[in-house]
Amino acid sequence: MPDKWERYGIIRALHVNGVSDRQIAKVLSAGRNTVAKYSDGATTPDDRIAVPRKAPLREAVEGEIERMLGENVLLPRKQRLSAKDMWEFLVSERGIAISEPHVRRLVREIRDAHGDEFIPLLHEMGDSVQVDWLEDVIAFLDGIRMVVQALVFALPYSGAVCSFVYPDRTTLCFLHGHVKFFEWLMGVVKRCTYDNLRTAVLSGSGKNAATQEDFVKIARHYSFVPEFCNRASGWEKSNAENGVKITRNKAFTPIPHVKDFEDLQNHVSAKLLQYNMTHKIEGSPKKIWDLFLEERSALAPLPLSAFEVDETVGTKVRHDQTVIYNKVRYSVPHGYVGKKVTLRVSPFKLKIFCRGELLYTHDRQREGGDDQFILDHYIEALSRKPRAAGQALPIARGVMPAGCRAFLELCPSPDANRQLVDVMLLAREVGEDRVLSALDDAIIAGKPTAELVRYYLYGQQMPDDAFVIEHCDLADYDRLIRGEGDDDDE
Repeated sequence: MPDKWERYGIIRALHVNGVSDRQIAKVLSAGRNTVAKYSDGATTPDDRIAVPRKAPLREAVEGEIERMLGENVLLPRKQRLSAKDMWEFLVSERGIAISEPHVRRLVREIRDAHGDEFIPLLHEMGDSVQVDWLEDVIAFLDGIRMVVQALVFALPYSGAVCSFVYPDRTTLCFLHGHVKFFEWLMGVVKRCTYDNLRTAVLSGSGKNAATQEDFVKIARHYSFVPEFCNRASGWEKSNAENGVKITRNKAFTPIPHVKDFEDLQNHVSAKLLQYNMTHKIEGSPKKIWDLFLEERSALAPLPLSAFEVDETVGTKVRHDQTVIYNKVRYSVPHGYVGKKVTLRVSPFKLKIFCRGELLYTHDRQREGGDDQFILDHYIEALSRKPRAAGQALPIARGVMPAGCRAFLELCPSPDANRQLVDVMLLAREVGEDRVLSALDDAIIAGKPTAELVRYYLYGQQMPDDAFVIEHCDLADYDRLIRGEGDDDDE
């Protein structure tokens, strides 16, 4: 019996020589459908033609899924139906007996079949940067688990990525990140592309977006054009989306353990620098860093002064020697109660000025109630009111050197608080460093007291200014050595 290709060859030869399909089927004892299938050469024996079978249930399910996916596009992101929601709807509302995995598979197939067309783009050197937030990533700062934010900048031409970490996504942090980015870039791009971030957009989206006033100012200062994506159009800033993934994978996986925000920023910058210097984008002849150095030559120059993003607040020092910002009390040095001061607030610091003089710089606190009482600010007041030392908040919950806290815990005297005030008063005379060194010695010796601190401060090493040595003229001694004396004495 001839194999399938041999039979196929006979059918084709007879057909080419004018033999009808009916006669071929009779000669070969083959079915007419088989002869009709092969005679004109449209199909070969190796072709696998799947004859679609009618599946009314599948067609009904696919129709419902396509309808729900179409409605999803018009809904806010958080209100869109998931594959599970669609399955529950088909079962409970339409009475269709179908499994959840089957619905999930159909949803994926339909989404893939209706994917948007992709148009490759050509990016010019120094033309644009795309910006987005990497939201709510975890880091351990000084052993404390914290949720932090990262503002990510991605350059489409070179593929370079940089990021700046912040405690929140406020406008202050958003603008601060732009200033840091342009400093890192050492120039200015023509355009900055954003999602519809509330920190930049007041209302609308895309070309109809109305920008926030502070953001308008920074765009004018650095002379770049802000562009905003349409709603639910992440592909319009695909480089930023990719930059967010890179930052998460390179800098926050595994979770970093650092000392503070400055240390975290150094960690993120180092990881992304390593990526920029070693990675090469598929299809590119050069590494990212080589393209980035080329791109710098096409940037507009920086303005002569950086944009001032710090928030400025005028206030008055309260009777408890504090100022209040965002429900947090920050102490002010002695002698300024009732005076007007100016607060300069950055994402990480709060500076207190009086008539242009910097009085103190605090670390910013985010939670109301995390008051910052600096013990040193209250030493003079506590020395005048020693009975208040036992219940004073600046001692119980204040910010002080670690040695002071250890002194309070180890001092055997019931008036340890008052003794600590006496110790810190010594710093006004001889300097804080010397007092803290003596305090450490007293703690090491065990059962520290104010008297023991004074012993280590003065008993073993006298202060440089404890006494003055006046030198006399030594010429008389020289004459005695040479044997020269007064005649009257001979």
